[in-house]
Amino acid sequence: MDYQLHGFMIGKAILVDIGNKRACRIPVSNSDKTVVFAAVFFNKTMLRLFLYLLIHARHGNVSREELFEHVWEENNLSPSTQRLWQVINNLNKKLSTLGLPEDFILSAKGCGYFINYDDITPLYYEVKE
Repeated sequence: MDYQLHGFMIGKAILVDIGNKRACRIPVSNSDKTVVFAAVFFNKTMLRLFLYLLIHARHGNVSREELFEHVWEENNLSPSTQRLWQVINNLNKKLSTLGLPEDFILSAKGCGYFINYDDITPLYYEVKE
């Protein structure tokens, strides 16, 4: 059996849906009489960066050079420190609209970037042959 990454659950309420390039806040309480649903969409570079960090920066730091190589250069894009900062800043803003902390992605001076959140679960689906 082969499995492919579908997305991530962040906490109990945020679903990162790779195929649709979005993250959604899903209501988790059955006692609410109203349903609050929110979604944010990502462009290609933002999604690549977010996924790379979710995979590699949950348990340690990822260097700026590693992000440049795997997010920008492998996709024939020109990396820059300014662009990296801009994408991470915009990504944190989008995620905060879903209720995640504004410092979800943090920079450790001289060490790189890391995810400042513990409850992240990868979601896989079975690929049928």
